[in-house]
Amino acid sequence: MDFQRKLNAIQAKGQLRQLREVEAVDGKWLTVQGRRFLNFTSNDYLGLGQMTHADGMSEKGQKHLASSRLVSGNSALYTKIERLLSTHFHFEDALVTTSGYDANLAVMQAFQDEAVVVFSDEANHASIIDGIRLSRLKKVIYPHNDVVALEKALLQYPETLTKVIVTDSVFSTDGAFAKLDALVQLKAKIPNIWLVVDDAHAFGLRLHTHYSNIDILTTSLSKGVGAHGGAILCSALFKQVLINVARPVIYSNALPQLQLAQLYENLKIMLAQPEKAHVLHQLSDTFNQLYERDFGVPYEGHSRTPIKWISFDDDHEIECVYQALLAQGIWVSYFIYPTVTRPILRVSLSLFHDAHDLEYLFEQLLLARCKGV
Repeated sequence: MDFQRKLNAIQAKGQLRQLREVEAVDGKWLTVQGRRFLNFTSNDYLGLGQMTHADGMSEKGQKHLASSRLVSGNSALYTKIERLLSTHFHFEDALVTTSGYDANLAVMQAFQDEAVVVFSDEANHASIIDGIRLSRLKKVIYPHNDVVALEKALLQYPETLTKVIVTDSVFSTDGAFAKLDALVQLKAKIPNIWLVVDDAHAFGLRLHTHYSNIDILTTSLSKGVGAHGGAILCSALFKQVLINVARPVIYSNALPQLQLAQLYENLKIMLAQPEKAHVLHQLSDTFNQLYERDFGVPYEGHSRTPIKWISFDDDHEIECVYQALLAQGIWVSYFIYPTVTRPILRVSLSLFHDAHDLEYLFEQLLLARCKGV
């Protein structure tokens, strides 16, 4: 196989990905190739990922149970974390996985059956898409956040079939909220529906008042929690099914004790300090105000999510603006087709930022656009 030709084809489309070594991270700053950048790309929304927990960490995490959880890797820390998650978020049980990606793969495998149809939002995360494909589930992809189209699709299938609606709660490219209340109403209206929600970009940020009537909640633990791993919040029965059929659970090594100890400490802080999320909400409001001030129109995205986006007309324009921001020491993300239908810059906010950082970002955005790039 000609792998060079494969890479050349990717590069010709402007879609070549490359790893860039980050030499250091210090709060809102990244150091890359000796230069410091103001970092607007991190998912460490509450700043917990850079915290240190000296007390008891070395004792809790000094020995790694080098085995899968089903063999001898199921340490007491797993039990503590799962109990904390299920109790606080009012689910019967919880299961910690090695990543949020694995959590979604595991859930989809549990639904593997000829009498199941999955209804997935077209903007769902890749882990949901891969979970459906790998499990060879029958699927219907409905238009982004279009509950009316979803209802029509659901009604085309007999009541005897199990219907699984799966959606991100906050979509990772543009920060849009799923219409969870409307999905819950659909679940009450149409028989034999399960509602599965991937809460990775909202977990711990207090963007939802409750998770009532959601059957299964999946999440990454590397974003709001600032640690490593994933979690599935569900019934005790569904957890037992996962333990017995989900390959990411059965065949993955247990997380190292040190990572579990950090995860447990970060979770306790996140749950005990709601003010962190409220400060993030205020920062989000500041972004929205600056956007309206400088661009002359209200911000179109959902106001309280820390994922912000700015759209552009074409790939060349967004590449030029991205490079101009880099030249001024600002690191953001950008997406082009096929990831999104229209080019967007993504700005991820965290507690490390303040209003001055946002002022500088918008100042440089305006300069880049005024230069005709």
